[in-house]
Amino acid sequence: MRKVKLVFICLLLTKGWFYAQNSLKIWEGTPMTKKQKSSELTVFLPERKDTSGISVIICPGGSYYWLDMDNEGYAVAKRLNESGITAFVLRYRTAKKDNCHPAMIQDLQRAMQLIRENWNTYGIDSAKVGVMGFSAGGHLAGMAAAYFDTNFMETLHIHPDVSLKPYFVAMIYPVVSMSDSIAHKKSRKNLLSGNYTPQLQNQLSLEQNARSDMPPVFLLHCVKDRTVDYRNSLYLQQALREKGVKHQFFLFEQPGHGFGIKPKDKATNWINEFINWLKTI
Repeated sequence: MRKVKLVFICLLLTKGWFYAQNSLKIWEGTPMTKKQKSSELTVFLPERKDTSGISVIICPGGSYYWLDMDNEGYAVAKRLNESGITAFVLRYRTAKKDNCHPAMIQDLQRAMQLIRENWNTYGIDSAKVGVMGFSAGGHLAGMAAAYFDTNFMETLHIHPDVSLKPYFVAMIYPVVSMSDSIAHKKSRKNLLSGNYTPQLQNQLSLEQNARSDMPPVFLLHCVKDRTVDYRNSLYLQQALREKGVKHQFFLFEQPGHGFGIKPKDKATNWINEFINWLKTI
């Protein structure tokens, strides 16, 4: 019995070591603050890679206050791995540790920079790094698409030599608007903090800042979403159409939010639709 216990403990330690070796503190090597130390990428490499070279940075949701790392992060990464897609789950800064904009987009842009600079290490195509986000993480993905030519890391004295433009963005039941009528107020409060200007509110309302040179967008929402008003995605889809941005919009009648890819009676077949959509961009 003692021998069995020892073997089990060794397995746990080995597993823990394995995951530690596949995590990257994204601000290491820079003059980072204490708050930046928690920002990290966890890398999920597929056993057999898709020949397209596509990879995805995953931004879990959580109202910009916490992060649903398991359901909207690791589980999704493993599912993408099954299709040969390399995935990077981003633990970005949130209001839980007194962070607000632009800390979140700084973390995402830094992740994009590091992945593209080290594409050969991961065996991916440096030009085909996309971003997927859920709920508030969907808003973050949208920020990366709308402001890819704004270096939010400049105040941190980071000047990347690679493009910060995602190859695509996938926004799953996303927060989109900061406007009073449809805003997810918790996300807005956590992102913008207590005092914010109308200018900043408008700047971070993605439906007001769609542009014709955005990357392709995969968009999904449920009409009966009781957490984030589905009109967030509806208004964004209208803006994308007006700007001529290539996009795919799925609007499901079912209730649901925060389901990730859980096998429940919700719009969970979206991941297959997404993988098929990747072949069209």
